[in-house]
Amino acid sequence: MTQPDALTLLIPHPAPDQKTARTLLIALRRIAAGGIDDASAANLLLGAFGMGYRRPLMFLRVLMQEISRVSQHQIAIAPCCCPRMTEGEAAILLCIESGAAHPDMARAALSRVTGTLDLAPALSIAQALGDALADVGRPITL
Repeated sequence: MTQPDALTLLIPHPAPDQKTARTLLIALRRIAAGGIDDASAANLLLGAFGMGYRRPLMFLRVLMQEISRVSQHQIAIAPCCCPRMTEGEAAILLCIESGAAHPDMARAALSRVTGTLDLAPALSIAQALGDALADVGRPITL
């Protein structure tokens, strides 16, 4: 058995192939790097979702803010150009995708990377973001 390389250890998950999930990942990374008012994240979602971009953007901003508020430690976020995802990014996307259908799985994934069980607001926001994406005809699938 071969040893995994350092990149695979630091960034263990492949980036999603689905366009909505990939767009959301890049927007998440831009918000993490530039703050919740990052214009490039807004522009990215406008280009991807048209005039229906506002609700997904607002929920993504609030979700990122809530996760940063409750997290007991730093969550690693990769650069926008990285073709892989960190454990934290994968957990956030999984939470958005499965928040409504599998809330226990979403809670476990988010709890693992935040180090807290105080996740009720974050899970509600993730569910609302998943619903907003479905409303614009772009549900997230991983």
